[in-house]
Amino acid sequence: MTTPTTTAAAASQKTSFHYITTVQTRDGLLNTRDGRLDLPAGFTRAMCFRYLMEQLADEYGTPLAVLYFALEPDALPTGAA
Repeated sequence: MTTPTTTAAAASQKTSFHYITTVQTRDGLLNTRDGRLDLPAGFTRAMCFRYLMEQLADEYGTPLAVLYFALEPDALPTGAA
């Protein structure tokens, strides 16, 4: 999987996100997957969603029904005192 690109200045600051998605193909196949995206600053949730759906469409074809999608920063909060 390749990561989308933005300007060089924004590319120097990356944030890791963890995603989980479940899709259903036209044949009824269910696929749930998770992974990490290391994205430059300025990426939106919508851009991440479209990027992942393009990858899944390349693999499974269209149409795809999205049954579940979650995207969160891939970092746990530090402990509170």
